[in-house]
Amino acid sequence: MQLTPHITLEDMQQSHHGIDNTCPDNLKSNLQKSANKLEEARKILSDAAKQDCYVRVTYGYRCPAENTACGSTSTTSAHLEALGSDHVPDPKLFTLRAAWDVLRKHSTFMNDIDQLIIERGCIHIGLATSLHTTPRHELRLDKDVTNPDGSVIRTYPLWAIWPNEGKS
Repeated sequence: MQLTPHITLEDMQQSHHGIDNTCPDNLKSNLQKSANKLEEARKILSDAAKQDCYVRVTYGYRCPAENTACGSTSTTSAHLEALGSDHVPDPKLFTLRAAWDVLRKHSTFMNDIDQLIIERGCIHIGLATSLHTTPRHELRLDKDVTNPDGSVIRTYPLWAIWPNEGKS
């Protein structure tokens, strides 16, 4: 079933561990919201690349068993509420860091983002959850990055560089 022009229900509730990871009915509207945000990211990346940029969904909704099986120890993961998605953009067009930078610098994309994280070889897009009802605009990377101006983007936590670019 298509949730957006490029993202299916199957993409957003796949299991990598043979677990029944069917999204419960009461979270389906959250799953649609996550798919819509991922579709928005895909369009932003396609516009930046000036050609179609597919995104491969690695995770959307994760039931508690899938969440544990994938190595997460978080009991408050946005994935558990169907408000998190992980994806890999077309590697011929973007490195993870380049795609992350395009998304975090976009004029409106970050408005409703709780977390934008590079982790475990993908980009995580987390929307506001029942725990964090106001988007924190949290940005994280796998490793610290030093910007040309000498400012540092720290791995965890980083709360203050958006929208005040480069200030940590």
